[in-house]
Formats: sequence, structure tokens, C-alpha cells
Amino acid sequence: MTEKTTRKFRYEFPPMEPHYLEAPDPESAVRYIRRVYPHNLHEVLPTLREIPRWPEFWKVLDHQGLVIPLHRRG
Repeated sequence: MTEKTTRKFRYEFPPMEPHYLEAPDPESAVRYIRRVYPHNLHEVLPTLREIPRWPEFWKVLDHQGLVIPLHRRG
């Protein structure tokens, strides 16, 4: 089975409070934000940014629950 490619995104709400998500494309990220923040869309959507990788504090684990080092992450 082919692994699906996903992209990483960052947005803020409330202001200066970052949140991270992974989605197959930007349209999916926008649909999520529209659904979760319908009354604050005008504040949240402008903060949405695609990021190249997870922040340093973000732990990515393998199937054994071990942390994957930064240089081995995809």
C-alpha cells in the first residue's frame, strides 16, 4: 500500500496560541478551520501557514513508541 503524503500546518487561535495539524492538502486544512472556528474564521484563517516540518518540541514516534530522530523524519 502506498503511503499517503500529508502536509503540516500551523495556525493561531486565540492570537499567539499556536496549533498544529496535518492534512492531505491546504483545502482540507481550511475546511477543518471553517468547521471548528465558524464564528472566528476571520481571525484564524489569516494565521494558517504550511510548515516544512514539525517544531523541535514535537515528538514523532515509530510503531514501538520510540522517538524518531530529526534527521530520520520524513
